[in-house]
Amino acid sequence: MKAAVFGIPDFLFGKKALSDERLDKLKELYRSVKVTPVQVEFTTEKDLKVADAVVCLDEKKLDLLILDMEVVESKLERSETEDEKKLLKRCQEYLEKEVSLCEGDFSDEEKKWLANNNFVSVKPVVFITKNEMEQFPALVKKVYKEAGRISFLTGGVKESRGWEIRKGATAVDAAHAIHSDIARGFIRAEVMSYDDLIKVGNVNQAKNEGHLRQEGKEYIVKDGDVMEFKFSV
Repeated sequence: MKAAVFGIPDFLFGKKALSDERLDKLKELYRSVKVTPVQVEFTTEKDLKVADAVVCLDEKKLDLLILDMEVVESKLERSETEDEKKLLKRCQEYLEKEVSLCEGDFSDEEKKWLANNNFVSVKPVVFITKNEMEQFPALVKKVYKEAGRISFLTGGVKESRGWEIRKGATAVDAAHAIHSDIARGFIRAEVMSYDDLIKVGNVNQAKNEGHLRQEGKEYIVKDGDVMEFKFSV
């Protein structure tokens, strides 16, 4: 995922690994050659409109909301439909109360419209303190979680790896995160809870004890699910 950083010019930009101790445990169980964690990319504010989330200093909140206030005012001048005007007025009310649009009460359709019309704070906005900037591993986790992301895990001899998906994603969404061919030819997902696997302490034994489940396309993935996909192309 990509997080645009607003109002912090001295931020440590670039890709940062999401610390996940579960991968070290999987490496032991699967005797993996390497571990590959999820990466969170922190970019400058030039990417505000295309990023998945925004990171902003608490003290810069009003500066961020002003960007959306300007969009509201511009669109109200050109708005042609009553529904659009009502939506823009609601946005204006939130912003004047210094409430970011991601905290507002909007339908999924309204959020999509706002996101497609240059509103920045409708994305997940993570407000941080200067102190939090100095605790980078914790900050990466906070941004990842507050942006609505979870991780599913895969294990094998070559690699144990974390994969980024949105909270609420289905098994076929998870398959797509690995490769579009896997999603297109999806047959089923074989799923084990990370906690169950660690409790047993052996992959084959966990399977023999019935901890391996067969799930279909619509299964809602849980954070920490250890998954393997069966597919045909």
